[in-house]
Amino acid sequence: MKLPTKATDNKRRFVIMMTPLIDVIFLLMIFFIMTLNFLVPEGILENRLPDQARTPKYEREKDWEVVKIHVARGREGPQIYLQERRVAGLGDLLLNLHRLPRDIIVVIEPEAKVAYKHVISVFNTCIKAKKTNISFTIPRMSTAQSGD
Repeated sequence: MKLPTKATDNKRRFVIMMTPLIDVIFLLMIFFIMTLNFLVPEGILENRLPDQARTPKYEREKDWEVVKIHVARGREGPQIYLQERRVAGLGDLLLNLHRLPRDIIVVIEPEAKVAYKHVISVFNTCIKAKKTNISFTIPRMSTAQSGD
């Protein structure tokens, strides 16, 4: 591409035409704006964790409509308790949840030191059992830690 030149005072000067350059930049901007795709955030839970200041919803409901699942940290992995009774694993928890009414409130109570992947596994098991009203409590300290 040959740039136009102007001869003034026996000096050669290059002149760049700005209008076509601005047109090309605007066309590129329009192209990139139109082809932009935003990523959908992964792993968003339908239930939100409670604030410490607020009273959880399940405390205002009737006791027989609430099922508590306690997730504790064990030596070989997580220990899962359904209403103070220990279950063998996620499969046993799924079978027990299938026996409960569909509209029951399920509250997941993790201890503070339990890995989130175990809490999410319990949450996914509740979803597989078609339980739609699932809440979380604030992670509590284990009994061994609270005595220190």
